[in-house]
Amino acid sequence: MGKKGKKKKKGGAAEPGRALSAEERYVSYSLQVETLERELQVKSAHAEEALRSEIDLRAKVEQMEEDFRDEQNTTFAVTADMARMYKALQEELIYKINSLETQLTEQKEELDITNHELRELIRDKDDDIEHKDEQIGNLNERMNEMSKEFANMLSETLELMRSHIGEKLAEGQSPESVTPDFTQRLQDCSARAYNSVTVDARPRAALGDKAMGSGEAVPSS
Repeated sequence: MGKKGKKKKKGGAAEPGRALSAEERYVSYSLQVETLERELQVKSAHAEEALRSEIDLRAKVEQMEEDFRDEQNTTFAVTADMARMYKALQEELIYKINSLETQLTEQKEELDITNHELRELIRDKDDDIEHKDEQIGNLNERMNEMSKEFANMLSETLELMRSHIGEKLAEGQSPESVTPDFTQRLQDCSARAYNSVTVDARPRAALGDKAMGSGEAVPSS
């Protein structure tokens, strides 16, 4: 059978109420020191690991901050370039719009002036055509009157000549004696026709002078 009771461990807790010897205290203190040293080593390892982690984290944070600053500077530079480009494009477009508006206004003014001049030219041309038509009508009317007058004069002259020749033949005169009188009658008829044409030529000459002054042609009868 085994021995009853437990053996007393070395360096174990002292029995209560009994003072520890110097060796026991040394052993106890040594154990406490070893325990504290082990705890210190563990905590130091943890502290070193935490320090390394902190250093790595700080390095990552600094790198991220540097990357952020670089990205921010790049973004600012790109934004500034885009703003300058937009401003330049806007100014160019405004200049082009103003130029086109100015050209449009000038062309509208030129178109209005051209239309006004065209209307004036058409009105003047219509007036000239109306005046010409009136002149042509007057000349045609005068020509018709002249034709009638000339026809009447010829009829009267021929009737007088026929009557005169009949009378001379009835009196027994020879045709040679009638010839001078016949010639005189023809001269009188020609003179009357010439006088009629001369009288009609005066207003036509006045119209011709007026037309030459305005640069227009006189219609021929």
